[in-house]
Amino acid sequence: MFRTFLRSACAASCIGLWMIGISAATASEQLVLLSQPGPWSGVSNIIAYDQKVWFVNSVKYVNHNSADVYTYDPISGETQYEAHLFSQDAGHALIADGHLYWPFEDPRFTVGLGEYMVTDGKEWRWHTLPHGRTFHVHAMASLNGSLYAATSAWRAKLQISEDQGKNWRIIHDHPTAEGRVTRITALKAFNNMLYAGLTDRNGDGPRLLRLDGENLVPVDGWPDGRRVTVMAVHNGWLYANNLGDTESAVWRTDGSIVEPVADLTGVAIRALASGPDALWAVSAGRSRGRLWRSADGTDWTIAHRFTEAAPMDVAVIGGDVYVGTSGPNDRGALWGPPAPSSKPDQNRRSLGALNRADDAPAAPDMLARLDDALADPEAYQRFGASLRDALWPLAYKRSEPVGAAVSERLRGPFPNLSLQLFDEKFVVTATDMARWGLMRVIAMNGHGRVPVELIEHPWRAPQNNPEKYMEPTPAAAWTVAQIGQADAPTLQALINRLDAPDDPDWLAGDIIGALTTLTGQRFGYDIPAWRAWWEDQNR
Repeated sequence: MFRTFLRSACAASCIGLWMIGISAATASEQLVLLSQPGPWSGVSNIIAYDQKVWFVNSVKYVNHNSADVYTYDPISGETQYEAHLFSQDAGHALIADGHLYWPFEDPRFTVGLGEYMVTDGKEWRWHTLPHGRTFHVHAMASLNGSLYAATSAWRAKLQISEDQGKNWRIIHDHPTAEGRVTRITALKAFNNMLYAGLTDRNGDGPRLLRLDGENLVPVDGWPDGRRVTVMAVHNGWLYANNLGDTESAVWRTDGSIVEPVADLTGVAIRALASGPDALWAVSAGRSRGRLWRSADGTDWTIAHRFTEAAPMDVAVIGGDVYVGTSGPNDRGALWGPPAPSSKPDQNRRSLGALNRADDAPAAPDMLARLDDALADPEAYQRFGASLRDALWPLAYKRSEPVGAAVSERLRGPFPNLSLQLFDEKFVVTATDMARWGLMRVIAMNGHGRVPVELIEHPWRAPQNNPEKYMEPTPAAAWTVAQIGQADAPTLQALINRLDAPDDPDWLAGDIIGALTTLTGQRFGYDIPAWRAWWEDQNR
């Protein structure tokens, strides 16, 4: 199915309006199928920015390796491919100070550092959270001029930046017993305070937390549970789901009173969104999905029923309701009002003021230390911890000499060594690990060159359960995009790699993301269009 889609579908076209079971009375509640832009099964992270509706197409709730950002124009009804995230999915997006932030829910370039991208609607920049062991960046939030990021590996952490992301520090490291896992999976500013939703599946306790100084503490009166994953603010109340092993509920607080929302008890709420005259929610079960509406937050009615799609997200934009779903037909979809409809307000600022990496040259001993680590088999143990220690200082040196010096080392030699990571099928060589680390430095540095043969390298890795890989092609595609390596041999190698028969399906996302960044063309997953465009360029 996926290969057929790649060969025939036009990814950035608007789907013809498809009306289904409307049970709501007003225009803002009239939902039609607006877009099914890509091959992945879910649409989520709906947010208004730069007069458009932005969303992510990915595979939800499983390990995967592709997440793509799209925009929908509510006036023209057109969908456009915007960018590829080098992540297995996207965390909850954020608009702060005129910029749009996309957290990498499961960053792919490193095991241990959080990542996110920032855009002004045109330019994109890639950033790292340099502190604390991090596998996930679940959400970001803004309050009183500071940015917050919810990160986790085995322990939930909250990080803060008080200078627009230039520097970050950990302010909360959640106490977690050995063998257990905690995560902060939602953040929301309310009443000039920051609230966090905690996931801790071992044992019951209050999972809605509030930042007190620089420590997260449970909200008094919040009921016990295992997870709080969804929050929204509406008419002076903070609403959140509260999940146990088998039960689902929604509660709310005004900062002092805590009370249940009885009408939604037992309903598996996946998202909440506040509108000018109502609070909205979506739920999904095994065979049905629902859009819910409440004028007062307590009395709820079903506004829309989905029979062939499972809702994942809901947003209210310009008074209109948008829903992201899994399906129909195993493809993620965006639903909303027929075009033309209300256009979001302009809310953007140029990225020019944002910090970029340090442009100081690297000291000679930094390169000597890297050479020692690259040659030492012990440096590759423990997920390459010692190798990372030698690499990361170079990653923040944004200069051509550093990029050139690191690029030279891509050709080795490297130790003859294989390592097992995560599970028995995730086996990598020291060569692959070293090249991934080196290419990450080149990508962050912004200078250097990736040998074309790393894009062309045949795929060898068997599928593994965590969907982690260190084959050179994905890293090479991301790196050439970040450094602007757009010469003809590089573009030819990327075009040749589209829809390669032995590649995993998701690898096309990495190739298409690189081509989009390097060429400015927005054909998305329309492979024939990419090939036709390239042929035209070479006539």
